[in-house]
Amino acid sequence: MKQALFLLNMGGPNSLDEVELFLYNMFSDKNILPTNPATRALVRKIIISKRLDEAKESYAHLGGKSPLADLTQELIEKLKAKLDMPIYAAMRYVPPFAQESLMKCKEEGVEELLLFPLYPQYSTTTTLSSYEDIVSRCKALDYHPKITVLACQYYDDTDYIKASVEQIEKAIDGKESVEYDLLLSAHGLPLSIIKAGDPYQRQVEANVSAIKTLLDIKGLHFKNVKLVYQSKVGNASWLEPNLVDVLRHPTNRKVLIYPLAFTIDNSETLFELDIEHREIAEKIKYDDYIVAACMNSSEPFVNLIVKYVDRHRSGKHTGTFPCADCTVCLCCGAAKRYEADTAAS
Repeated sequence: MKQALFLLNMGGPNSLDEVELFLYNMFSDKNILPTNPATRALVRKIIISKRLDEAKESYAHLGGKSPLADLTQELIEKLKAKLDMPIYAAMRYVPPFAQESLMKCKEEGVEELLLFPLYPQYSTTTTLSSYEDIVSRCKALDYHPKITVLACQYYDDTDYIKASVEQIEKAIDGKESVEYDLLLSAHGLPLSIIKAGDPYQRQVEANVSAIKTLLDIKGLHFKNVKLVYQSKVGNASWLEPNLVDVLRHPTNRKVLIYPLAFTIDNSETLFELDIEHREIAEKIKYDDYIVAACMNSSEPFVNLIVKYVDRHRSGKHTGTFPCADCTVCLCCGAAKRYEADTAAS
């Protein structure tokens, strides 16, 4: 069976002109704003009017674009050296969209799409949204391949935890870790989405627990290890504690921040954490403020993706969604609906 691998992510603007498109598409997503279309359109308009200039200024600090697409392409090039199959990036809100790659797959007779979400923890706002995007684009093209998600989530994968700790070790770079607070920063979500059954918070907390355990085993000790959430938007209740609040009320003025919910560096790591929040730390006169890099195209992360592809090809992965959270994972339901629709067609 001819296969192609798709790496799923939200994407980031490739120029300042794409910032508005990014915001428009993000806040048009029913998984991001789970309300009726009329209300969603109104909220989207308000958010764009309030955030567009600020967002453009943020990307200007990064050279006028998000680094996400280039870093993802670097990851793809390393994967191509280990996997004999077409590999594509599929961004949700800005190019490269999946459309062109899916057209190519259809023309070349690709029979199975292997999807690997670049989101370690499952959420309806990320993994499900990206999955549904692939499905809807396939339907629009009258293209009916088998679609396999290699991992709904991998926050608890031993190799992933090891790779996370390796990034933390690189960042502390031989300094006395016991003098630092380790802040494990995950992207926040509105509490309304969590209360609706999204397993993201529980998976993030389990991710933190696993990292703490491995740090202890390796003898890498920090003064404190704290879970924090970043990137809050609007006035609704979001997951706490908020990273900004933690930084503004320090119990320790030496911190290392590891971006827990991102595998590829983007504006929320390179600008929000490393520029915007660094300014807070400098004003309060922190003694040291370190932001760890995401995994990007590191060898452990490349090998992790290859492992999931190889496991599927060997038949060790059974089921479209080998998901430990099947009781709440809406992705599994989406897969069953897709399979039923494909069988009917």
